[in-house]
Amino acid sequence: MEGIVVGVNGSVEADEALDWAVMEASSSGHPLTVLRVAPDVDEAELTGVLDEVRAETAAILDRARERHEPFDAEYAVLPGPIPDALLAASAEAQMLVLGRRRRGRLGRRILGSVSSTVVENAHVPVTVVRHVDRPTDEPHDDATGPGAPATAGAGPVDAAAAPPSAAPRVVVGVDTSAPSVAALRHGAEVAARSGALLEPVFAWQITTLAPLPGSWGWAPPISDYEDFARQCLDAAIAAAEVDVPADRIRPRVVHGQAAKVLIEASQGADRLVVGARGLGGFDRLVLGSTSRQVLDFAGCPVTVLRA
Repeated sequence: MEGIVVGVNGSVEADEALDWAVMEASSSGHPLTVLRVAPDVDEAELTGVLDEVRAETAAILDRARERHEPFDAEYAVLPGPIPDALLAASAEAQMLVLGRRRRGRLGRRILGSVSSTVVENAHVPVTVVRHVDRPTDEPHDDATGPGAPATAGAGPVDAAAAPPSAAPRVVVGVDTSAPSVAALRHGAEVAARSGALLEPVFAWQITTLAPLPGSWGWAPPISDYEDFARQCLDAAIAAAEVDVPADRIRPRVVHGQAAKVLIEASQGADRLVVGARGLGGFDRLVLGSTSRQVLDFAGCPVTVLRA
């Protein structure tokens, strides 16, 4: 399947992911496919189950058309298992979109097994659209509250570096890796077509002073480390060949733990884009801690890319 592929299952979370995917397909000009995965049943039962699920999926798409201006979309139904079907269907897509509920306490900390498997193994950008509970829903704590991960308390973040803005924002987590350059390139494309502000964020943190690369073995002033981080961010912007007007780019260098900085930057943003750093061996199968934490706690849809 090509274009934007969005997984649905009739839940509120999946409907919100579908709404997001409709807008993304309209903005990007890509075709939209609504995908439903049927239960993994015996072959003898499969035909009847598929017919039933097709009717349900058509109804989901009809309801979405009532919520939006007219749009073109197709729907497809595939047999499970769910992660395998989603990965296979999206192999040639521009993006896979999934919904996810914002849960409280321990449940909120754990990315669902389907979403986790898909994000860790997909070779296309995956956007997770998290449902935010109403006040009457199950209780949950804020990302910086008592139930937040330990890193959420790892020092102050320079809030003054991120002045509030009513303009739409695309936040991109940037480091020195190839996946982060791919994320920045993707975020720039989104900002260019949507008119949003592009906010590349480079989080840097030192726990002990160490010589800078190429220095003479002495520990330079702390400002030199920040300058070095700015140089790294500028290099990433150049490598990504960002084509966004200068007045719509707001690069930020923030001292703090990466996940915490990005989670705070995501508040009020339209999208957060991060790169997944595949390593090799067993580690390649494990989603990086920063990507996992922003998927769990970010205040906006999160797009994860591999280089």
